[in-house]
Amino acid sequence: MAFSEKLLDFSGVRDLLRARCVCDLGRRRVDELAPMTDPARLADAIGLTREMMAILAGRDEPPIHELRDVSASLKKAAPDRALLEPMELLDIKNFCETAGRMRQFFETRQTESPGLKGLALPLYEVPALVRSIDEKIGLDGNVRDSASETLRQLRSEILSSEQKIQRDLQRLVRHYAASGDLQDDFFTLRNDRYVLPVKTSNRGKVRGIIHDSSNTGETVFIEPMEILEESHKLADLKLREREEIYRILLRVAGHIRDELGALVADAEILAEFDLLFAKARLGGLMKGAFPSLTGSDRPLSLVDAHHPLLYAAAPDQSRPLNLQLDTTDRVLVITGPNAGGKTTSLKTVGLTVLMVQCAIPVPVNSRSHMPVFQNVLATIGDEQNVLEGQSTFSAHMRRIVGVLNQANDASLVLLDELGTATDPNEGGALAVAIVEALAERGSLTVISTHLSVLKNWAHSHPKARNAAFRLSDDDHRPTFRLIMDVPGISEALIVAEQVGIPKEIIERARALRPEGEQDVTALILSLQQKEQSLAEELSALQAATVELDFQKSEVARFEAKLREDKRRYRAEMLSEKEKAIGALRAKLEALIARQPSKQELNAARAEMAGEVEAARRETQAAAAGDHPVLVPGTLKKGDAVLVRSLNDEGVIQEIFDKRGEARVMVRRMAVVVKLSDLDRVSAVSPALPPQKTQTGHVHFQRPTDLSLTVDLHGSRAIEAIEKVEKQMDQALSAGMGYIRVVHGQGSGALRRALHDHLRGHPLVKTYRHGTPAEGGGAVTIIEFE
Repeated sequence: MAFSEKLLDFSGVRDLLRARCVCDLGRRRVDELAPMTDPARLADAIGLTREMMAILAGRDEPPIHELRDVSASLKKAAPDRALLEPMELLDIKNFCETAGRMRQFFETRQTESPGLKGLALPLYEVPALVRSIDEKIGLDGNVRDSASETLRQLRSEILSSEQKIQRDLQRLVRHYAASGDLQDDFFTLRNDRYVLPVKTSNRGKVRGIIHDSSNTGETVFIEPMEILEESHKLADLKLREREEIYRILLRVAGHIRDELGALVADAEILAEFDLLFAKARLGGLMKGAFPSLTGSDRPLSLVDAHHPLLYAAAPDQSRPLNLQLDTTDRVLVITGPNAGGKTTSLKTVGLTVLMVQCAIPVPVNSRSHMPVFQNVLATIGDEQNVLEGQSTFSAHMRRIVGVLNQANDASLVLLDELGTATDPNEGGALAVAIVEALAERGSLTVISTHLSVLKNWAHSHPKARNAAFRLSDDDHRPTFRLIMDVPGISEALIVAEQVGIPKEIIERARALRPEGEQDVTALILSLQQKEQSLAEELSALQAATVELDFQKSEVARFEAKLREDKRRYRAEMLSEKEKAIGALRAKLEALIARQPSKQELNAARAEMAGEVEAARRETQAAAAGDHPVLVPGTLKKGDAVLVRSLNDEGVIQEIFDKRGEARVMVRRMAVVVKLSDLDRVSAVSPALPPQKTQTGHVHFQRPTDLSLTVDLHGSRAIEAIEKVEKQMDQALSAGMGYIRVVHGQGSGALRRALHDHLRGHPLVKTYRHGTPAEGGGAVTIIEFE
């Protein structure tokens, strides 16, 4: 597909995606990304992105954060007798574990993520290779003593030899320090040999081999004769240790070679997952969606479309674009003031199309629709090329030639300031001829211009439409709102006055304008004001219709729920009454069987009368309001609600519309629940007994009197695990359901040690990486049984 990547700033989208990839596997896929032109393939790709977005929106991220690019290591392992370093082997082990976890994560998601499950199922699981690496290489990247019996024996002998040498050296240090021959009273290593720091002036008093000297020349480092024999033995042992390590690493590399085809295939699949993860994360940042893909009968409609890069950088300052082209429309002519939004609107259309055809979500309303284009051709921001001897007009025309050579009925063409930089009459005539040619070819063309001849042509041509940006009536600033079917005016005099052109010059320019042009300008302004008034009225009517439809549906839902609640409460009350009657009957039968005296019978009668009265009062209380009174209406902050999954009441503290969730304070505990799990009630009951809860999607948040976060920065593995165990004990004692562990990214050693400790822990139900809001891969969330 031919597309103007540089002119439409698509490289900026690549940068945003690269920053959200986990590793270089995904980043290389970003570099290879190109718009798809096959509608079926594109629909499948969009489906995968939507599934990944749904997973991230559900706060259940796939276990991809530890993914590493092992492509270079796999390539290095391919030749016979190739050797990999221990850290490379650890990376491959983690890569294999990630592949296995990803497959397991998606295996159970056939209903909600069938496409991602299909992508994950071919991932190979190689437990034998993982076990082989784990048995040979420790988490610190060193070969384990237990990697072979020979290595275990050699290291034991090395330890004994080093201990003997150190004992002898300690004795020698005491001896030579007493006579003042040493620079310092310690021994050290030089060139992997144990030495004493001897004063240069006294080196003749210490027999041995000089291995080094200090920078000042005042100290020489001597290996004493007394330890030479043991030092030679130690060096021989270390040489044999290195040879054994080489043999061990060679065997493990052979195992990797045996599985090389599977590992390379896994890398391709996980690279696709990394790209999908980055697309979904970018979609979350931009509150992205996908337009519907349509045929040529509905060319292009963008509803509340934002420029993706501007929205990602400053969503509060971005202004939406609404653009509608009908079945017969082939050309849209956009006019209006300078800096009013014309060029940005062209880039918004072009970049939106490119991103959608790369299956990247964009900041538009999902009611938008667009066809699948075969190419996107643009001339935006042409500049004079002095070095090549081209004027602005010549360079612009050369680009137009390139567009005309490629444009067809499946092209999107974007032309900025068409027909400028030359005589307006000739430039206007040429611009009309170019646009007519594109319309005849069936290309969907959007142009920006200041030329009146193009406005007139669009008004009269059956395949063209006008659209305009305008300045506000009060302060004459850009509104950045596109008005369809109305030509715009450049408002050059207003813009010139705003930037500081003297007032007398502005007034002289107004007087010099042709009288007919002044009349046309006034007519266009009048049409724009009427268009705006009609648009505002239509918008208010549409909003009222939507609200009315919503209220009708809410009333119907409330009535149905009220009937169901009434039926259920009646059934519960009848059951309770039957139980009470049964209990009274049993007590009466037991009393009669004992043949009681008159006094006992009177006492029993009084007792039963009291119990009947108590049951009557309970029944009246239940009928009067033991159950919360449900009320219809839209939920908002401060509402009293019933949390159905907890069967308990609370007050809404905050609503998260995008996620469809709310934070509710229930019995002094903040919980995050789905909005669908809530019913508004008239008021929270002053006190309710604990109820048996149903299964529901509830996230408990941190209470104010206990820190649920433990920070492991700067801790060693053993110390870190002790901290985590202590925090788990405190949280469990307080009745909390989870803790948050901050370990950072770093080399990953601390995280891996923690996860190894948690695996199979009797108190741990599950553990996972944090969501982006919780800290991502730098954080582990531990949930308790």
